[in-house]
Formats: sequence, C-alpha cells, structure tokens
Amino acid sequence: MKLNKVAMAVAFTAALGSTSVLAANTNGTIEFQGELVNTACGLAPSSSPVSVDFGQVPVSALANGARAGNVQKNIELQHCDTTVATSAVVSYTPTSLNPADTTLAAFTSGTASGAGIGLRDSASQDVVWGQPTTAVTLVDGTNNIPFVAYLKADNAASNVTAGAFQSTINFQIAYQ
Repeated sequence: MKLNKVAMAVAFTAALGSTSVLAANTNGTIEFQGELVNTACGLAPSSSPVSVDFGQVPVSALANGARAGNVQKNIELQHCDTTVATSAVVSYTPTSLNPADTTLAAFTSGTASGAGIGLRDSASQDVVWGQPTTAVTLVDGTNNIPFVAYLKADNAASNVTAGAFQSTINFQIAYQ
C-alpha cells in the first residue's frame, strides 16, 4: 500500500509539472510585407526611408555660405541583376523648395529658418533637383548609391534662426 501511495504522489507531481509547462506557452505572430518589382534591383528595406540625422549644428557653422553637417548616407539596392541593367541614376525632388534659394530643400516643419538642405551625388557633384545624377555602375547583388546631405544658409538670409527642423526629399532611380 505504501508503494501505491508513493506511486500516486509521483503521478500527481508529474501531472502538476506538465501543467505548469503548458501554462508557460506564449503565442505570437510573424507579419510579412514586401513588393515584387520588375526592375534591375530592389530597394533594401533600410533605404525607404533613408534617415539623415544632422544632430546639433551650430548656426555659426553656416556663416559666409559655408556648408555644414555633411552627412554621408547610401541608398542600398539589393538583388541587382546586371543582365537587366548595368547602371543607375537617381533623381532627387524635395517636397518643398526653399523659396529664398531653390537649390536647397526647405525646412517643412520646425522653428529653424534661414537655411535649407542640399545634396551631393556619388561623384561629389551638387544635385540639381529633378535632374539625373551621375550614373553609378551596378554589379550583381548588393549596390550602394552614396550621397552627402548638407545644411547651408539660404541666399536671402541675413541671419539663420536656431531651432529644430524637418524636411523630406523623394528619390527615383532609373536603370540603364
């Protein structure tokens, strides 16, 4: 009988142990998204949007037409197929132009004023909004299209007003 009571105690303890294991389950979900495109390359997820953070730039750094910030970034292309295209050009278009200097993208929100944002392409040429940049030669696989973003006082500004700012520049890639 003692053996029977021991067996029942062991069975009861095992049942409680298995119940606590089942109670510890956690359920979740995996969501998928993407887009199939009929182009030479696909845009890497990190490249839309590309985030450029200038951090804090002193107003004095923009004196006498100087460019400041100079943040180098890349547009990353993935799964490139050079049998489809061997080069790419980028056209950049700001959502709003700086009215005092149309070579600069306007600050579209925030309190900073008297300055704007410009870009240089992969060949260190100033970007002309809406015009194709210098072509970048593609290789099979992953490719980077570098650019440099900078801040500059606009032509009409007698002084630059400090404050936060935001802006958006769209890009379009054409394959050749």
